[in-house]
Amino acid sequence: LNGMGGGGVGGVRGGGTRLGGSMLLKAENASTAGGDASTSSSALEDPPADPKAPRPKIGGIKSVVVTPMSHAECGELRAGDALNARRHYVQNRSANALAYIYLEDMEQMGQGSSNSFDDFAAQFYPAIRKAGLIIDVRRNAGGNIDTWILERLRRVAWMFNTQRSGPGDTTMQYAFQGKVAVLVDEMTSSDAEIFAVGIQQLKLGKVIGVRSWGGAVGYSSNPELSLVDGSGFTIPSFGPYVGSKWMIEQQGVVPDIVVTNPPVSTFNGHDRQLDAAVDHLLGLIAAAPPGVGSIPAKPKYPDWSFDRAVCQAGGDGSAAAANNRAAGA
Repeated sequence: LNGMGGGGVGGVRGGGTRLGGSMLLKAENASTAGGDASTSSSALEDPPADPKAPRPKIGGIKSVVVTPMSHAECGELRAGDALNARRHYVQNRSANALAYIYLEDMEQMGQGSSNSFDDFAAQFYPAIRKAGLIIDVRRNAGGNIDTWILERLRRVAWMFNTQRSGPGDTTMQYAFQGKVAVLVDEMTSSDAEIFAVGIQQLKLGKVIGVRSWGGAVGYSSNPELSLVDGSGFTIPSFGPYVGSKWMIEQQGVVPDIVVTNPPVSTFNGHDRQLDAAVDHLLGLIAAAPPGVGSIPAKPKYPDWSFDRAVCQAGGDGSAAAANNRAAGA
């Protein structure tokens, strides 16, 4: 499971269910009159036809209508709970210097998709001033938003601007200046693999984990062809390459730092790959010169005072020109 809590979820959807591994039942009209609830088959009987009619009391309390959650809903809650645990773990281990982003896929917005655009934006922009960023694409089945994410990570702060008060900001806007690490595993596939290779090729950070699935030959439009027996097949349309080398297909993404998650350790709640990413980023931050990756302090404000006499005499009107004029220069 690679520390994913039985199935990772980037931004738990499923109708806005609140996170929390212990919330496995929904209760309606539950109120107690004292004492412990007892279990009885009559507690599961259909409610009376008249909703205002009094409900029978069982064991000294009012009857409770309990609606069990589906297996999928329980899975979402457990996955969301594991996701929050990993995020808090990274924050605590790094003294809030690092942020953790998880993407369960790379799907675009639209009907039937998971809106990973929103997932990434909701996790990335609040962390724009962190010193380091861990992007977890383990168990990520792909999609088509690698370019959109890489564009944001490639933004460069080539200039800064500030108001009279308050902190400065970057130009390009929302440029992340910290260190980046990407987690992959054997279930990272398709566009998630392209994203990880992009991190390596563009030298945006290090990829950590184990070799990925190895499937990046894609298809476009509607290539599935139907056969008379009801089956069908697809025809590959394109494949990625860099220079003279084909990439990813049947070979996967080889991490820069190889770290495995042993099954027993993972079952007991440990995540060696995540620990390796935290250690790697904290090491880079500690080794960086002071001030690197942060918004620099604004310069001293210039003296742009104006001297009318100097201006009338043909000078530029600045205080320096006025001083030169007074000194007879």
